[in-house]
Amino acid sequence: MRCIFSSSIKSGLIAALLLAANPAAAQYFDIYGDANRILPAAQMAYDQMPADADAGVRAKRVSDLIMGLIGKAKYREAYELYLANATLDLHPDARAGAVGHGLVAFVTDPAVQQEYRAELDQIVESESCTPCYARTFAAHHLARYFYQREDDLGKSIEWHKRALELSRVDLSPRDPARVNFAYQYAAYLRNRDLEAAAIAVRETEALAFELLPRGDHLGWLYVFLNNALVALDKGRIAEAADLFSRIADIGVKEWGEDDPQLLSIYQNTAILLSRLGRTGEAVDVALRAEANEAYSDDKERGYHRALIAQLLFEDARPQEATTYFRFALEKLTDVPDDDLSVARARADLANVLSVAGDHGEAVFLIEEAMEAYRKLEPNNPQRRTRQSRAALIHARAGNAPRAAEEMAPVLQFNEDALLDVYARDQDRRAIAEDGTSIFRDSMLIALLNDDPERAWRSAQLAVISDLAMSAAALSYPGDGDGFSRAIEDVQSARGAEEEARSRFAAGEGSAQQLAEARARRSAAQAALEAKYPDFAEFLRPKPLSIAGASALMAPDEAYILPMVFSDRVVTIALTAEGLAWGQTITPLYSTRSLIARLRGSLDAGLGGEIAGELGEAAGGFDADAAHQLYLQIFAPEIVAAAKGKARLIFPAGGPLAALPPSVLVTRPPVTGAVPAYLVRDHAVAITAGLGQRMRSRAPAERQFAGIGAPTLAAAPANHAALRGVIVDVASIAALPSLPGARAELSALERAFSGTDTLILVGDDATETAVRAAPLDQYQVLAFATHGLVSGQIAGLSEPALVMTPEAGNSTAENDGLLTASEIARLSLAAEWIILSACNTAAGEGRGSPTYSGLARAFQLAGARSLLLSHWPVRDDAATRLSVATVSAARNGVLRSEALRQAQLAMIDDPDFAGGASPSIWAPFVLIE
Repeated sequence: MRCIFSSSIKSGLIAALLLAANPAAAQYFDIYGDANRILPAAQMAYDQMPADADAGVRAKRVSDLIMGLIGKAKYREAYELYLANATLDLHPDARAGAVGHGLVAFVTDPAVQQEYRAELDQIVESESCTPCYARTFAAHHLARYFYQREDDLGKSIEWHKRALELSRVDLSPRDPARVNFAYQYAAYLRNRDLEAAAIAVRETEALAFELLPRGDHLGWLYVFLNNALVALDKGRIAEAADLFSRIADIGVKEWGEDDPQLLSIYQNTAILLSRLGRTGEAVDVALRAEANEAYSDDKERGYHRALIAQLLFEDARPQEATTYFRFALEKLTDVPDDDLSVARARADLANVLSVAGDHGEAVFLIEEAMEAYRKLEPNNPQRRTRQSRAALIHARAGNAPRAAEEMAPVLQFNEDALLDVYARDQDRRAIAEDGTSIFRDSMLIALLNDDPERAWRSAQLAVISDLAMSAAALSYPGDGDGFSRAIEDVQSARGAEEEARSRFAAGEGSAQQLAEARARRSAAQAALEAKYPDFAEFLRPKPLSIAGASALMAPDEAYILPMVFSDRVVTIALTAEGLAWGQTITPLYSTRSLIARLRGSLDAGLGGEIAGELGEAAGGFDADAAHQLYLQIFAPEIVAAAKGKARLIFPAGGPLAALPPSVLVTRPPVTGAVPAYLVRDHAVAITAGLGQRMRSRAPAERQFAGIGAPTLAAAPANHAALRGVIVDVASIAALPSLPGARAELSALERAFSGTDTLILVGDDATETAVRAAPLDQYQVLAFATHGLVSGQIAGLSEPALVMTPEAGNSTAENDGLLTASEIARLSLAAEWIILSACNTAAGEGRGSPTYSGLARAFQLAGARSLLLSHWPVRDDAATRLSVATVSAARNGVLRSEALRQAQLAMIDDPDFAGGASPSIWAPFVLIE
């Protein structure tokens, strides 16, 4: 049913009707969750209303239908019905809901907007009509108005908070609709304060468990949406994608599979799937969503086709992407050129054409797009991202000086923000998310512009950005709580100073207030710097010059830093002699495909099974992909720079960090022969930053501490059991025990015979025991247990090691999970950490930082080198590799060379089952 859209109603008449209203007796309850019943009943009653029905009957049935339409998210129909019947004595709930939706979505006349705002203000200040929705609706729509029409986040959050407070007073105590208003407050709050928003999300979830009558109630959609947003904020992309799928399932059940409300849900799902590397699925979801465009205008349809186009491009289908981008621009023909929907489509099409070599049209389109983006503030994230893209397009077109000119202001802002030691975690993550690609693009532009110093600096900043996205909560060895409080004091003082400066500039504050705020900020910084003098380098290691970095390199070392683009791989090699670089032009996204193929073959061979053409020599290992990937990374210039270098060092980040570099194959594979692995010619190590190699410390007094083999469920019968399963936090104790882990720790202890050692296994391997142990006195720490990564279980935002759960003492700090943030608060002096737990080097999603997680946490706690596993480690292989590596290192062999020798010995041992398979010999990487 579509109602006639009548002319606007004068505000004086509306106010009079409100004051004189004698609302219909019916009260509304669970209007969103019960909409499938409410709307049909209300529609039937309205349709059967006698033509001569009196005003009271008409007002009630119109009110009921308006509320049914709102509950079913048919906002335009609700507003049109209101306009056609605004002179009736409508229920305040219906009037407030319809006027609110009109204000936010449909009214463009400023005078009418002002009338509606005044009306909603008046409703908010009226007496409570409990149980009813009117005041809550009014506050809720004012919140939406200020965000969507006035771009005022602060006022929006204030009004959402007011709506939440009114819902607690006015709505029935058992009304499930209260969950919706709790969700709205949390969702908008996350744009300002992630930690406060996380608390609000937990409160929303608790309210849902209390009020929602069934598991598939529409209210859970809001809970899941909130949780999905929190997961995104924490970098848990897979969890967010799964939640959006559940949201879509609820939406389909409530609204039907073609309902327009599902459009944005499908769009977000597709974007997340693409970020996870599941680009084919992403395209399918976006194409399916074309059926949900019933309410979309040409601008919205243009946006959706541009989204499909971008997803097609990311799925390596550039011709189809180009076609869809041109469809999008056709839909956007009547949209003004300076609208960002148009600019975005032009910029993204320009990038596709640039990669394809059509530089003329690409440059034309990006220049048109940038006319719109340059109207935004210089530091606007959208402008910075597109300006970086424009620079890269100019670089591909052969105009490197113009590219460098475009990139310069973007670089300066991102670099300053990234290296700001006082930045809030959410601000740092926001900068780091686009910083990785911006600095990567800058590296290439600088190299093409013959500016190696700028290129080297940008490459280092890209690595720093990558790591900043997934570092554990900022901490400080030995005094995590005190350090966190000191940082928070500075952040709070900085915020107060910025607010005082804004108020002074607006004429609302005094110079004295600004001076006092500056003094408080200065005092807070001074206090932090006095107590933690090295905190800046500790939190934000600064990039080194080429000369400074080369001075840190031994003559037999080379630092290999690959950067993957959609159409090429650009690699820098830094040695004691200086910097070299090379690039390999590749088919679209072929590097990503090779990485996925190679990692898939490694995962498939975890048990050492024999499969594939290479037979027993490699256990199903995709040696062809490993060789092709080697060729892309090691351009001739890089091969020359690495020649004669015994040790290659790789960065701890980027898409290539999903693999141990040792498995790359340097020569074309031969069927039936052992591949020519990179480890044959070079020892391999990983570093988070060359500058950290300068650190020195007094050696710890004791030699070895081993922790693991927690008391869990009965062990599996197979002695070669793999570590790592997907579990629920509540069932940690049900994880299988690891008898091989105990044997591994015992073997390591024997390697240190005659020295003072510490072993915590079984019932002794608890979080409490770990925190109480003098771990800062040990040179080598080994953890042999299950490892969980961020997103592996719902709600886990960081990696964790499984300890023995403490019965009767279960708290957040004693839940059987030693998380990365808890590890970062330890005080360590270990030269070596051995983590033979699965996935400890892993990250989540395409482009997510891989060598962060637990590795970063242990480094923050003070550890020097870490031996981490990339995938589940077979117990017998973990024991052999770790013992052999540590034993050789204790005999004076360089740590990376010790690992290399242990791996080669396993490859060449015919008596070790499956040892020639990289799935068995290659899980460990050394991080320094």
